[in-house]
Amino acid sequence: MTKVEQTKVKNSKTAKKKKIERLYDKKPMIEFVVAVLSIPSILLLLILNLKSLTSSNNAKPTPTPSNNTSVPNFFARPISRVPKTTILPNETQAPCVKGLGPVSITTPNEGDMITTNPIEVAISYDDSKYCSAVWSYGVNGSNWSDYNNNSVALYNLPNGSVKFQLRVKSLTTSDSTTLTRDFTYAGQSNAPVPTASSSAH
Repeated sequence: MTKVEQTKVKNSKTAKKKKIERLYDKKPMIEFVVAVLSIPSILLLLILNLKSLTSSNNAKPTPTPSNNTSVPNFFARPISRVPKTTILPNETQAPCVKGLGPVSITTPNEGDMITTNPIEVAISYDDSKYCSAVWSYGVNGSNWSDYNNNSVALYNLPNGSVKFQLRVKSLTTSDSTTLTRDFTYAGQSNAPVPTASSSAH
């Protein structure tokens, strides 16, 4: 290698070394610019997270079969039960038996052909002896309703086979059971659906 070539190589290495040194000198400035440019991204991320939290807090709950189900034009609502016998002041009530007492779907019967609209699904539970229980229901695989202790009125069911399921749980223990009632509906699906004010009990 000639002296001229050696000098060129040396000058090239020196030039590269000086460029690297200049970059190191500019490193704080580069870091500052990167930090300033990242601020809008961080702010955007914070705003999106806040909007997401706000919208999830304001979201309305998914309706349950007590108001509407996935079956078109179908409506169900709880029916108030007959109140318990009033206990007079000088009488005492025996403590309830903990656990799930006998529960049954009294109407309609298994395999019945129903033509009335609405259909009352009567649920019987011995809450005079056993501690309270609540139940949730579903119709033809719809979402489960909220838990309560009322019978149910089914409005405007589609004609055909109906599978009514009742999930019962004790309020004092972890006891639970599921009842199923299969029947057929062959009636008119044009009953007026109660409004929120008329269905309140």
